[in-house]
Amino acid sequence: MMSSNQSFDEKTISELKYYVYLLVDPRDKQPFYVGKGIGNRVFAHLEGALKEEDKESLKYGVIRELDSLGLKPDHLIVRHGLAS
Repeated sequence: MMSSNQSFDEKTISELKYYVYLLVDPRDKQPFYVGKGIGNRVFAHLEGALKEEDKESLKYGVIRELDSLGLKPDHLIVRHGLAS
């Protein structure tokens, strides 16, 4: 099972403010989820998919499939410094 202990440091969080991000399938480089976040939100989906086993969604399904293959989704910040 993959580890979800990725995180931004406090300086990065402060500079990013709110941001728009993509979760990307590393096998075909296609985005499978678009989200808006603040802090370490972009990384929270990994933990959610692996700990909330009874919760189903396309996003969690792709993350779980990647995990079964020993892979992690790529994270791409596409816009930052946004107001809430």
